[in-house]
Amino acid sequence: MRFFVHIAVIALLGVTGMAAAASQGDLLIVEHHPDDAALAARSRAILEGALREFAPRLPPGDAPIRLIIAHTFHEFMQHAGRFALGNVNGIAYPERALIVVKSPRLRTRGDYAGTLRHELVHILLHRNTDTDALPRWLNEGIAMSLANEYYWASIITVAHMFVRGRIIEYRHLDQAFLRPGEEMVFGDAYAQALSMTRYMRNWLGEDVFWAVVLGTREMSFGDALRAFAGKSPRDLWNGYRRSLWLVAVIGIMASGSFFTPAAFLLIAAYIRRRHKDRKIMQRWAAEEAEDAAASIKVFSWDEVTEDPDAWKQGNGEEEDRP
Repeated sequence: MRFFVHIAVIALLGVTGMAAAASQGDLLIVEHHPDDAALAARSRAILEGALREFAPRLPPGDAPIRLIIAHTFHEFMQHAGRFALGNVNGIAYPERALIVVKSPRLRTRGDYAGTLRHELVHILLHRNTDTDALPRWLNEGIAMSLANEYYWASIITVAHMFVRGRIIEYRHLDQAFLRPGEEMVFGDAYAQALSMTRYMRNWLGEDVFWAVVLGTREMSFGDALRAFAGKSPRDLWNGYRRSLWLVAVIGIMASGSFFTPAAFLLIAAYIRRRHKDRKIMQRWAAEEAEDAAASIKVFSWDEVTEDPDAWKQGNGEEEDRP
């Protein structure tokens, strides 16, 4: 059986041009087509530089990291499957320490070095956090931020999202992403994730930000935020929302739309949002006062978002006990 598997692999390499040559280092294994030897050396240099840069916050450990440089579209599809969309240029499998990228000659756009750095960050986050506890939006936001990707694109996109009322609510944001490393085309969710990550880094400062991120290895994101920053996810979300008007101004100016109807929409959106927020806060205060007067148990926003069963009480709890 093993003989036939080897024959099949050799045949597949001959037909599709899959990565056949490999160069190995202490930590990196780079697999590539023989014609891409120079590209493989360049890719190794990019990843080695990124590993040195990220090591103080995200040490790589000792397990090898494998990079496959796809020489053909067919080869990329072999690894990326349903994620092999036209504008998706790389994918990571963090649990396998595997990165697969298109050769630059197959790419229609984008920064090759940025793609390598982005996918590497997914692997490093997998090794240094519990990625089930780290929100997906933050995982993607850190990857884009450290890869130096989409800086102006995210600002301009979020500005237009804000003006048009398309900002994604916090409780829905994670649902817009797949598993870390399973990339999709840059869009609203990615833009907002990068924008929120930049806000969070500035809000907390680098040391506290990374303490929270790395704290998710042992606890939930909300608990890490409270333990290391004295804040809650609700504080993060409310602060981010308040900052959006400034993001929108910068984005509209950067896109050259300041003296267009978009600018007037921005002003109207800001006034509308401010008025709406005030009404919501007044309604919440009134409802909480009514609940307190009626001795109704009130659950915090954090309790509900972190524990979907927090509302359950009474006989159901007793029946579930052994």
